[in-house]
Amino acid sequence: MPYYQWVHGSTDADDDPPSDGAALDGAALAGGAGDDDFALAVRSTPLAAVIEKELAAAGGRISFQHFMGLALGHPRWGYYSRKRLAWGAGGDYETSPEVHPIFGYLWARQIAECWERLGRPDPFQLVELGAGSGAFAAAILGWLRERAPACAGALRPLLLDGHRKRLDDQRRALEDAELAASHALLEEWLARSQPVTGVVISNEFFDALPVHLVERRGEMLHEWQVVSAAGGGFAFELGPPAAPALEAYFARCGVMPGDGCRAEVSLAAPELMRRIAGRIERGYLITIDYGAEAADLYAPWRRMGTLMAFRDHSPQPDPLASPGLLDLTAHVDFTPLAAAAEGFSPAPTVSQAEALVALGIGEALDAARARAGRDFAWLAADRRAAETLCDPDALGRIRVLVQAKGAPLEGLCCLRPVLE
Repeated sequence: MPYYQWVHGSTDADDDPPSDGAALDGAALAGGAGDDDFALAVRSTPLAAVIEKELAAAGGRISFQHFMGLALGHPRWGYYSRKRLAWGAGGDYETSPEVHPIFGYLWARQIAECWERLGRPDPFQLVELGAGSGAFAAAILGWLRERAPACAGALRPLLLDGHRKRLDDQRRALEDAELAASHALLEEWLARSQPVTGVVISNEFFDALPVHLVERRGEMLHEWQVVSAAGGGFAFELGPPAAPALEAYFARCGVMPGDGCRAEVSLAAPELMRRIAGRIERGYLITIDYGAEAADLYAPWRRMGTLMAFRDHSPQPDPLASPGLLDLTAHVDFTPLAAAAEGFSPAPTVSQAEALVALGIGEALDAARARAGRDFAWLAADRRAAETLCDPDALGRIRVLVQAKGAPLEGLCCLRPVLE
């Protein structure tokens, strides 16, 4: 989940769209012959007027990072601030926890192993970053209650988010399953000083943090800016050479985009990871997200980057359209993300498909076959869910980064090779 306040500083939650107070004359009411009123559905959102104010204050252009922070995280009009944000089949996209609870059950097995490897601490803290619909936490806590009651007894679960509406939704999701956890805003938790022993886990969290859009032209790196479009709405405009911070980012990664290639840069993600890691005294960081190492993410064959906009489960052609109503996402660069967790040892990333196979999704299906004679349709649905979660062209290609501090990585279940 994106955090507008954290990236940009405080803003007025009651920021209303501006109005010039001008009265409409008869010609305006009648409409002009060339007016495209259908286009109003694309560009006239409450947040669009807020962005226009931001553009005016900034001299006519803002970075895409600024635009994305507003589009996703504005406290009143942002995508993740909406009162009726839907998840799964009824929303704009489906993440692994909404496919089937088995996803959370398998990661609960891994969390129980982490508890054992840490010496069975009590309390044992489990922190989920950007807990979304609450389905991931509900599945994890439900499995631990049924299958690992000793671990569940030591567990102190905490769900973090950047928006109070989401915290309320997550609390209700757990209550519906007769489960309980603590809830807090991310920034509030980061400000605490008590050391954490346990696991911090996230699923599709870092890919929604705001990104800068850059393009290499010869030996120069330029940044794409957002400006007002002539016919209304917003457009991209290639700006001057990129800021030194963006140049330094690629220098640290040891790679540059290919000539003529567009790419995304999240300066927020490594900084946030640094702060999260700083809270942990002993334990594991498990990051599950779309992404790649820098050498692959910025390879010269990747001409147009990875930025995507979604609505109703369909990719949208214009990420600047309907601000506040589209989900925006870009792949995570795992190279600086791993480096930012000071004091942690990272394991090489594995795919979600590899991790779930190692955690026993095949064995879980074998066990489910015992009831095939009683309810074959149930088994078929479980099988489809497993195939969806492990599909190498979809959710199965998500990467998993595991990092440890004061705890062993070698032989961790989710990292065991599945092909000897």
